[in-house]
Amino acid sequence: MKLLNKILHWLALLGMGVILSSCTQKMDATTAFIHVNLIPMNDENVILDQTVLIEGSTIVAIGDFIDVKIPNDIQVIDASGAYLMPGLADMHMHTRADWEDQDIWPAHPLYLYLANGVTTIRDLSPSGSPIDYALQWQNEISAGIRVGPTIYTSGKLLYASPLDDPAGIVAQNYELGFDFIKLYSYLSKDDFHQAMTEAKALGIYTTGHIPYAVGLDGVLNEGMDEIAHVEELLFEFIEFDRNRQLSPNDWITYLSESAMRQFDLGKSNDVAEFKKENSALIQNIVDRLRSAQIPVCSTMAVDNIVQLKLFQPDAFLARPENRYFEAGYIEGFMRGEEKHQVQCRNVEDLCAFKNLIDTWILEELHAGDVMLILGTDSGTGGMGIVPGFSIHDELEILVENGFSPYEALKTGTVNAAIVAEKMNGDGKFGTIKVGNRADLILVSGNPLTDLETLREPLGVMAAGSWFPEAMLKQLIGFTDFYDQEF
Repeated sequence: MKLLNKILHWLALLGMGVILSSCTQKMDATTAFIHVNLIPMNDENVILDQTVLIEGSTIVAIGDFIDVKIPNDIQVIDASGAYLMPGLADMHMHTRADWEDQDIWPAHPLYLYLANGVTTIRDLSPSGSPIDYALQWQNEISAGIRVGPTIYTSGKLLYASPLDDPAGIVAQNYELGFDFIKLYSYLSKDDFHQAMTEAKALGIYTTGHIPYAVGLDGVLNEGMDEIAHVEELLFEFIEFDRNRQLSPNDWITYLSESAMRQFDLGKSNDVAEFKKENSALIQNIVDRLRSAQIPVCSTMAVDNIVQLKLFQPDAFLARPENRYFEAGYIEGFMRGEEKHQVQCRNVEDLCAFKNLIDTWILEELHAGDVMLILGTDSGTGGMGIVPGFSIHDELEILVENGFSPYEALKTGTVNAAIVAEKMNGDGKFGTIKVGNRADLILVSGNPLTDLETLREPLGVMAAGSWFPEAMLKQLIGFTDFYDQEF
């Protein structure tokens, strides 16, 4: 029976491929959105009753309906009353080579991103083999033979010291054609220095964690281009010995113990006192980041999900997008074996305190005009964060903590494109203007006043390929697409 189900499943996927080929335009096709309310994201503005003309993957004309000539025999999308904005970018996520395995994933995560308006993803260390599978996906999407968002990807992660040849790993990633280098928490000062020296010599972009042995001062001195999480800055507020040489597990234990000794978590006003005592330090951090023009990736959805898992498990289990978890995740959660359940066991108060401090750091970075880029840490499968859906949680968290909807959207559009331009010179997205890649979301309401409208797009265009609402739903449904008329 299992074999029969698998055969039927792959036949269904073959049928889906036929539907995809008929419902999305060819690479050289021309499409026009007419009578649409345009949110170009170059400022906080809506331009009414516009026409946007796309040839292939590129926006070629924008203007009032009466001024833009529409060629004959093209795909015309009458978007009267709807709003068109740039597609979103998840600038911190992870691919896995087993995304192709339908026994593990109920829907391909690449489809989950598209269905949620995410037209660009940046992979901060792929998981699986061969090492360059994410580059293959990148090329296939670019060529139009695979469905998915535009991918930027790193290669082999520089994870923990001692490394035999840090510079050699950087050079290998560069030679294979990866877009950037990711560095992790457990690197020694010397390994970090060797890796950064080689990266600078090759001109390859660097992002990652702030290694515990290096600290923010070291990261700034070495010139790392970006910090991969807001939460990385938390460790600047913990007093510990950076000269220790520890394994990854020992570092986690040591830092948890150091934090528990330092923070009096039993005091109800401890957070207020923490902020007061560290006001000068956070201002110094903000000033240095802004001066160095180093962007910080948000990934606040991780903190949010951790709090749900620890303190509101029923609410966590009730989330409708949980149907897209990898096989076995919920079972592991119910057994108490999930990643954050294990990490926070017996230190739940510390994990709650961490969330409050990370949120404070986010607020201060925003107030201090440090560039923030949108990221969710989705895709790993082991953290309870569903690809695509998590982008809406991330935006909501930003707005809840002082961002206007426009400022929140800017992190995943304009700012993402600025970073991509620095990373590999490919920053022609994130705003709707002539010459940019046609990455677009069509929604029924104005996201500048209500971000919730983005959760149910009327359609998504990824590099010029148009996916109407019905197709998006079928992409992530798999079981009932034969019932849909196209």
